[in-house]
Amino acid sequence: MKIKKYELEPFITYLHSLKLDRADSRLRTRFKKILLDKYQQFTEELEEINQNYAIKNEQGEVVVQDNKLTFENNDERLKEIHDLSIEVIIIEQNEENKKMLLSVKESVLYRGPEKFEEKDADIYDCLAEIVEQINYEN
Repeated sequence: MKIKKYELEPFITYLHSLKLDRADSRLRTRFKKILLDKYQQFTEELEEINQNYAIKNEQGEVVVQDNKLTFENNDERLKEIHDLSIEVIIIEQNEENKKMLLSVKESVLYRGPEKFEEKDADIYDCLAEIVEQINYEN
């Protein structure tokens, strides 16, 4: 299963919102831990990019104006962030993950809200496409 780094946060949030029975909830929690670890790494990498481009004063402290960090080469910084955001994470479809992944697929496709509007509809469509990649041969 492939997921882009920018899709991690909405995926985690959506999974958290699902009302599941005990067994599926445990499997969701196991999957969320995998995603949360990847998301933590992603946010650390974003912070590193921001620190590399942050304007610093003579003492090496980051300059803040109007409660915002200031950056040099902001176009370069934004390109690095974009490139990082679209990097693909692979979650192996192996026997060890089979029960968890199939449960997550079922939960996303069939155990969430029946209707979506506006942004939520777009997020659900994206998540459905991600979990539809999960395919185990019988």
